[in-house]
Amino acid sequence: MNSQKQKKHSTLKRALSVAIMSSLCLTAAIGVATFTQTVTVSDVTTNVAEEAEIEKKETNNIETSLTEASVSDSMLNAFKVESGVEKVVESSIAMTVKENDKEAFAGAAKEEQGEEIVIENWVKVVIDLRGDKLNKEVPAGTVEDTLAYLDIKLGKNDKLDVDAKTAVKDGMEITIKTVEIKKTTKTEVVDYETTQQETTTLYEGETQVDTEGEEGERTITYQETWVNGKLAEKKELSNEVTKEPVNKVVLVGTAKYEEIVAQQAAEDSAYVSVDESSNTITDKYGNVLTYSYCLSGPTTAYTADYGASTATGRLARYGVVAVDPDEIPYGSILYIVADDGFVYGYAVAGDTGGFIYYTDVVADLYFPTFDDCSFYGLRDAHIYVLEGVSEDMTYYN
Repeated sequence: MNSQKQKKHSTLKRALSVAIMSSLCLTAAIGVATFTQTVTVSDVTTNVAEEAEIEKKETNNIETSLTEASVSDSMLNAFKVESGVEKVVESSIAMTVKENDKEAFAGAAKEEQGEEIVIENWVKVVIDLRGDKLNKEVPAGTVEDTLAYLDIKLGKNDKLDVDAKTAVKDGMEITIKTVEIKKTTKTEVVDYETTQQETTTLYEGETQVDTEGEEGERTITYQETWVNGKLAEKKELSNEVTKEPVNKVVLVGTAKYEEIVAQQAAEDSAYVSVDESSNTITDKYGNVLTYSYCLSGPTTAYTADYGASTATGRLARYGVVAVDPDEIPYGSILYIVADDGFVYGYAVAGDTGGFIYYTDVVADLYFPTFDDCSFYGLRDAHIYVLEGVSEDMTYYN
């Protein structure tokens, strides 16, 4: 028996001793069919039924016999404790009899004077408190009574596994869980795709980015169930793309170099016209130019590394052509159009070459790449020597 019970027993003994008014000994047997606890009373000097102010009625079937040595009352049928015994206990020891104790008296035995009154109505329970198991001995009652007795308070997120009004039983396990429901969101990157589009505006093998790619976003919402501070369940509520990705578009050239140059030449030549009667030429921009004379004959093409210089000190570039300086003086501004319509455009006589000694070529035209040179090859062309035109025009072909 634990110390708490001992204290209760001692209190009962002292309280009842005050109520004893004579040396008679009473052994009371009180039977209640629904309970099996024992009350032993000794050193009592008065009739229990009378002390408890139990009214003798036919329905109680109370038989009373008096002798000099003892008074014995046998209560043959059950009665409500609140009718009598509860009053004795409460008034004598200032102890409230709980609801489940109201029919807690059955059987009594004659004891020596000075023995204690023992009211046994305790149960052993296991409390699973948010993951920690506690073994406790508590007064019989409801789950609600047990939690109050153990000073366990339920938070707003705590859940009981049984109804709070359920009566506790010996060996019963009561589980209290803290359950929290949370909503969380997660953002993921949605990769963009790279697509290709063919175009005739680029040479074969050439590529060009038409549209830069941009990543999108996907938002996922979850419902999380946390039990005793640990994630117990995670359920996906929604999953949607909240920002669409922008695909990267790469242009892939399909045109052959010759086709592009020919197309450009055709477009340029459509705008170029010559009026020999007035010694004028209209360029592809619509400018009307005056020329002093025109040389016609074979023309070729050459290229040079970036930064290379010419015979006149000019850097080799598109618009600087090699000529025979005896026929076309250095620094002359020219406009060159091939017989097949290819328009080289504005040029300056800025270089020369050995071709003037052993060929009938009238000009060697600069191109930036070997492919350009190969495409141009050898063509007959008209070289117009212009008047009143700045060399700056050769930079805007």
